[in-house]
Amino acid sequence: MKAIENLDDLHNLFFSEWLLPFVELKNTDLILESNFILFNYVKNFGASIPKNNNQDHLEINQNSNKFELINFIAENSGNWNIAVSKKTEEIYTNEHWLYTNSNFSEYKKLNFGIEECLITFSLQEIYFAFCENNVEIKSELNLEPLWVNKRYNSIERTHSFFYDSELKALKLVHSENNFDNIAFIRPN
Repeated sequence: MKAIENLDDLHNLFFSEWLLPFVELKNTDLILESNFILFNYVKNFGASIPKNNNQDHLEINQNSNKFELINFIAENSGNWNIAVSKKTEEIYTNEHWLYTNSNFSEYKKLNFGIEECLITFSLQEIYFAFCENNVEIKSELNLEPLWVNKRYNSIERTHSFFYDSELKALKLVHSENNFDNIAFIRPN
């Protein structure tokens, strides 16, 4: 498996190699075709990432912000959102309210592309969906770079993913958290 470069590569990994089932996403009518990348993501990936209560999730809903934003990613406990402008591909977050003197309704521009955000989000959520705590690895993993030094909900490059294609093993390395578990991608 070569490193992921774009959403087409991620789509091939999800649906050709991992054989994830496609699940249609609700509220897609809020995504305008002018938001080309998000529109295509919603149509081509849907809600195919298995989720549980500990994961962020793709959730399309109207934002009440003055920038005419559409929320498309929600943090697992509702603490922040990532949104896209209705008119451009620019993305915004309100995550900064957790550690600054701002409020939940204040969004700031992230200054990187929506494609990077979506790929990082998708790999992170797949990692958590398939992460297994008590798996004994019987052979040495051959983890190769899959998506390295990327951004998600802040301008910091916090996320790196490594993958063993033979065992379908995914490792997340995060600059602020230590994740020791390996996700073995085995859809039901």
